Amino acid sequence: MPRKRKRRRRRGGLARLLRPLSVLLAAVGVVAALTLFFKVGTIEVTGNNRYSAEEIAAATGVELGDNLILLDRYSIQQKLFVGLPYIKEARINPNLPSTLSVEVMETKAVAALPGAGAYWLISRDGKLLEAVDEATAQDYLDIAGLEADAPAAGREAQLLEDSPITMDRLRELLAALEERQLMARADNLDLTDPDVLVINYDGRFRVEMYYSADFDFKLNCLEETVQALQPNETGIIRMTMKDEYEVRFIRSG
Repeated sequence: MPRKRKRRRRRGGLARLLRPLSVLLAAVGVVAALTLFFKVGTIEVTGNNRYSAEEIAAATGVELGDNLILLDRYSIQQKLFVGLPYIKEARINPNLPSTLSVEVMETKAVAALPGAGAYWLISRDGKLLEAVDEATAQDYLDIAGLEADAPAAGREAQLLEDSPITMDRLRELLAALEERQLMARADNLDLTDPDVLVINYDGRFRVEMYYSADFDFKLNCLEETVQALQPNETGIIRMTMKDEYEVRFIRSG
């Protein structure tokens, strides 16, 4: 009887040794299968307009034959954002067995910001898109009194330290103008005064507000004020009163 118990213990010990080995072999097999069989055979691009599918596929840095499972999606996104600045968002998805899906969303230029001896087109989110000449910059909202610090296409714009407004606040202003569809009516932003932000508007008005203002609220007040005026009236629309609801219109002449 004691001998039989010993043999059962030996068989149980062997099973315990073989179990982790079998799990390890199975894991190695799975990794080998993923590595050997799932290769990039096609890069499928959707959502593009400004850039061709070939340009986007090349900018990913992915080569046909690369392992589809082991691709670094974050790295691919960053290559697209920097290499093709007009790409705002990118979704990178492996579709087994051999297709890499790249879905992009593009942005557009809304303003021109001086910097490093050129004009830089920027998106409403403050991304530097490309350097252009003065003639091209005139097709976009001009921003006077600011300068980009060490600009480079594909990067977020940074302003010089002595700027009267932060980049976050400038983004808020551009977004408010864009969302209210007022960008085309704004002739330029004049930020040369360190205390008061000026929007030259619709070829008729000088609009004044503080840099700390609630831009969306102030632009709503601007719209209501302009609607109440006669089409031929021009002057200063001043929104720098202690009462934030107060708007003062000073007619020209």
